Amino acid sequence: MSLQYLRKVRLTAVGSSGLVINAGQGGGEDLKIGFSVSRSLSSSANDASIQIWNLSEGHRNAMGRELEDVRLEAGYLPPDGDDQTGVIFAGQIREVRHEKQDGDIITTLDCGDGDRALRRADVSKTFPAGTPVQDVIDYVRGRFEEYGVTTGEVVLSDKARGAFARPYSMAGPARREMDRLGRATRSYWSLQNGTFEMIPGDGYIGTILRFDAATGLIGVPTITDNGVSAEVLLNPEIRPGRRVQIVSEHCEVPGEDNIVRVSAVTFAGDNRDGNFIARIEGEAVSGGKVDEGER
Repeated sequence: MSLQYLRKVRLTAVGSSGLVINAGQGGGEDLKIGFSVSRSLSSSANDASIQIWNLSEGHRNAMGRELEDVRLEAGYLPPDGDDQTGVIFAGQIREVRHEKQDGDIITTLDCGDGDRALRRADVSKTFPAGTPVQDVIDYVRGRFEEYGVTTGEVVLSDKARGAFARPYSMAGPARREMDRLGRATRSYWSLQNGTFEMIPGDGYIGTILRFDAATGLIGVPTITDNGVSAEVLLNPEIRPGRRVQIVSEHCEVPGEDNIVRVSAVTFAGDNRDGNFIARIEGEAVSGGKVDEGER
């Protein structure tokens, strides 16, 4: 992705009706939308706080009622017209607030990624001895699918490729049972924009994004115990579990060829002014493995 040009933030809300805010390619007539989106490898739900300025009364009243699911896209509109936006959050509205400020009415949406599935999906089953671990994972994942979750990339750890020596029973919330399976197989599972993903604790998926002073790196990265914390210009392709290469003239980033796995990312900004950034927390990758630190 080339560096920023005209900022673009688009919000789609659906339910019994539908609404697209800032649907067009131009930015001059767009409503102001601000956001803070937090995503990580953790099984806890990713969340977003989204502010919309001066929605019509009808649309304000529909949020959280007729409109329950949201998709937030952000990025840039270069001069050639090639839309460089991408989805930085998709999930369900948890809470809606309205406030008046300096003549504007600001609507705030508090949202959770896969919130409906994480709250409602449950499991109740006993598997016989000899059942492959993958079959049990697939069963729990299927329960999430009943609440709209799709399946993305699933990379099994070595421990997840075996079978249970004894009967394996589960009952209760599906998220709790997936946490149990994750600990047993040394894996991370999460819902990313309504998609189930699972990777080994020391693994990763996807291709590598590069950030340096010419391609979006802001300031000097902070070196952590097993990786790095860095701020870059907003890029919707940054996702937990993927790798980024962070090259700084001022410090050496841990990891082979300065490559880290994204453990968490926060997107923040709005389509008018101020910041439009991503804050990355990453773990060093060397020899094809991730330095997990203490677990």
